Amino acid sequence: MESRELLAALLVVSLCLNAVLALTYLSQSLTIKSLNERLQSYAEEVEKLSSKLSSLSYQLNLTLNQLEYYRGIAEHYLGSEQASSVIEEVEARSMINLVAVRQRSTGFEGVVLQCEVKLLPGEGRILVDTEPRIGIDLQASVRTAVEVAEHLTGQPLNYTDVVVRVIGPRGERIDVVDGPSAGAAITVAVIAAIRGDSINATVYATGTINPDGSIGHVGGVLEKAVAAAKNGAKLFLVPKGQRVAPVLVRIREEPIPGFIIERYVLRYVDVEGYLHRLGYDVEVLEVNNVSEAYWYFTGVKL
Repeated sequence: MESRELLAALLVVSLCLNAVLALTYLSQSLTIKSLNERLQSYAEEVEKLSSKLSSLSYQLNLTLNQLEYYRGIAEHYLGSEQASSVIEEVEARSMINLVAVRQRSTGFEGVVLQCEVKLLPGEGRILVDTEPRIGIDLQASVRTAVEVAEHLTGQPLNYTDVVVRVIGPRGERIDVVDGPSAGAAITVAVIAAIRGDSINATVYATGTINPDGSIGHVGGVLEKAVAAAKNGAKLFLVPKGQRVAPVLVRIREEPIPGFIIERYVLRYVDVEGYLHRLGYDVEVLEVNNVSEAYWYFTGVKL
């Protein structure tokens, strides 16, 4: 009898201990979960602050570069009574439309940017500015564009500063993919500024610029063509061999009633025909080099 009572007591004690341990485990689990949620929240806040810091750092560096650039110009003309107005002394300027590709949550799409080229009295420096912030590296492309423009026009820019300003949609930060693809168009704009030729705003182009003046291949031709067409393009210039562009086509299949399969297949389409099917009257031409492109933009042969 006593043995049974002892076993019963031990069983009760065991159950109580298990209950206490279970409650302790549950409490600790809830505490750990709460801590994990707080850590996740802190991590998200740190990520947001890091992104904001990166953005502010970019703007600060850009502002400092601009201040240094204009300070250099002012110092160069300190001997003149009009040193304060030198920044506004523009020798020449030109405007051209650029096309690029940006990434959206739904995929890639084309976007039209404006590019302004100014030639100022200076020391052969190059300044690239973007507004608003545009995730695009143009420095190398612009330098090549200036070198090609000097060669084709026979006009050295040793005492001229080239300012290239790329302007995107207001109030919208843009992360542009395939930045060097604006090189050919920028070269046209620099040459037009040097020569004083007018640029046809209904002509658009995509393509990199090579040191020998040839135009190199790019990505996103179809997306850029659609963006140009939406913005009033009548002629779209592409690198040699890129009038036919790849496109992903969605195919829906229903092998079994009620069971649908969606897959994407790569197809190649004629860019001009594709635009015509969308209702845009745009001619698409291939060009080998910037001299060919310049004629279509200005009607002037180099």
